Amino acid sequence: MDGIILVDKPKGWTSHDVVSKLRKQLNTKKIGHTGTLDPMATGLLVVCLGNATKFVKYLTEHDKEYIAEITLGVKTNTDDITGEVIDTAVISTFEKSILENILKSFVGTMSQIPPVASAIKVNGKRAYEFIHKQQDAPTMQPRIVTFHAIKLVSNPVFIDDKCLFSIRVVCSKGTYIRALARDIGQSMNVPATLSNLRRTKVGQFEEKEASLMENLSIDTLHLINPIHYLGFQEIHIDDEYLFKVANGAFLPMSIFPNKEETLVCDKTGKPLAIYTLDQTKNIMRLSVLL
Repeated sequence: MDGIILVDKPKGWTSHDVVSKLRKQLNTKKIGHTGTLDPMATGLLVVCLGNATKFVKYLTEHDKEYIAEITLGVKTNTDDITGEVIDTAVISTFEKSILENILKSFVGTMSQIPPVASAIKVNGKRAYEFIHKQQDAPTMQPRIVTFHAIKLVSNPVFIDDKCLFSIRVVCSKGTYIRALARDIGQSMNVPATLSNLRRTKVGQFEEKEASLMENLSIDTLHLINPIHYLGFQEIHIDDEYLFKVANGAFLPMSIFPNKEETLVCDKTGKPLAIYTLDQTKNIMRLSVLL
C-alpha cells in the first residue's frame, strides 16, 4: 500500500492520533504525515503510506494555507484559545482599514518568535514541557518565515468587549499561526489569541480532496502518487545513464538545467530517482531511488 491519502483532521485529535489510528486501521507500519496540526485545529493533513514515506521530507517544504480566526481582547499562555488566560482588555470599535493595513505589514519574509507551547527543543526539552511543569518559560529563538498572503475574509465582529475576525494566510513551512495572532495583537497594542484554525491547502493539495476519518477504510482508500506533486524539475536521461542511476552513482552537472532538486526519468517518462546537489563536490547525487 503505497501513496498519499488526504485526511480532514477532526478537532481535538493530534496529528499523531490520526497516524496511529490509520496505522491500525490500514494495517501498515510505514506511515507518516508531512506537517503537524495542533489538536484545536482542523483541516488538511497529508499522510504518506508505504514507499511514499520517502517523500515526507520533500512534502514538508511546501507552503501551507489556513483560515484563522483571531480574538482580540484576550491573551493566553499558549497563544491559542486552549491555554490559560494571562491578559484581557476591552476592545473598542475600530475601522476595518486599520486592521487591513496591519495585516499587510506582515506580508513578506520576517523573523518570527515561536510560541513557548511548541514542540521545539530548548536545552534538551520540548518547550511545552516548561508550561506543563509550571516552570519559567524559556527564551524562544526567532525563525525566518514567509507570509505570501494575509487577507481579511470576514468583517471584524465586536461582542462581549472582544473583537473576532478571520483571515486567510498563505505561508512557508515552520510558520506558527498562533504566533501571527499574538503579533497582530501586539501591533494593535491589545492582547490577542488564535481562537480557531483550519488548514485548507498544502502545496497543490486542497481540503476539498480530503476524507473524514470516519469515511476512511481500505475499501474506500484513494491513494495519490506523490511523484508529480513534489514540484521538482524533471529530466529524461539517455540509456547510457540508467546503470549509474540504478547503482546510485553521481550524474554530471551538464545534463541538469540547474542545481535544484530534480526528478530523473527514463526516456519514456518513468520516474527513476530524485537527485540533489552535493555542495561539497558540486555534483548531483542520488537522494531517493524510486
